[in-house]
Amino acid sequence: MDFSTETRIKATSTQVFEAITDLEGWQNWMPNFVAVEKLTEGDIGIGTEWKETRKMFGKAASEVFEVTAYDPPNRLGLRVDGTRGTTGKGEFLFDYELLSDGGATLMQMTGEVNIPGFMAKVMGKLFFGAMKKAIDKDHAALKDYVEKGAK
Repeated sequence: MDFSTETRIKATSTQVFEAITDLEGWQNWMPNFVAVEKLTEGDIGIGTEWKETRKMFGKAASEVFEVTAYDPPNRLGLRVDGTRGTTGKGEFLFDYELLSDGGATLMQMTGEVNIPGFMAKVMGKLFFGAMKKAIDKDHAALKDYVEKGAK
């Protein structure tokens, strides 16, 4: 299942990129945030991994993210290996592209969800809707946070 979304943020692409890659700052804007644990040493770049824990459907849920593309302040690619987290299966790919848009930034995100098995595909449609809604909520919170800081 593939999807895309875009959000226009009244800030520079550098400000937006810094907010989405500042793991320590996520508690300031991310809905249902519980914790983040960096799993690799050094600065964020291709290969960096972290475990993100959030409250989902009333329970703590953790997933491991890996940076697959890193081109500040224009592009960030992320991969979630569902076998390493609460989901227990599947692969989730997210690609963020940040484009200048007349004094603002157009944040375009494309996503791909790959869940094996017939029942997983059927149930995945239900899960997919909830996941897309959560992503839209994340992007609205990010927009609000960055725009307040950009003034």
